[in-house]
Amino acid sequence: MCREPREPQLVALETGAPDVVGPDWHKRLDKVFDDNLGKFRKYDGRSVQDLMRALRNKKHHYQDLPDNVKRSLGVLPEGFLSYFTKRFPRLFLHVYGVVSADPLLRNDAMFRSYFDSGGD
Repeated sequence: MCREPREPQLVALETGAPDVVGPDWHKRLDKVFDDNLGKFRKYDGRSVQDLMRALRNKKHHYQDLPDNVKRSLGVLPEGFLSYFTKRFPRLFLHVYGVVSADPLLRNDAMFRSYFDSGGD
């Protein structure tokens, strides 16, 4: 179900989606993980937003995943990150680019520390 009008940040996130996630990101996932993913909600395999939502949901509920899915994903945080960066090597830089290009997102409390120029 698509909201109208779409927020500019979501339009930016989905711009170039085939180059970021491919024609159907489900096909890049292990079957055991994808089967588990589909048990709880429907995800659009063409959408960057839906892939990010799936990633967030599985990270937040990692402790509740069956052991075979945890083995497929790897341990938090390194294995989990590696699982997705190997399958979607452009994903995180794409999201970073969207956030960094939008002043509202860049200055949001969730992202601000990534863009502070305070010499840490």
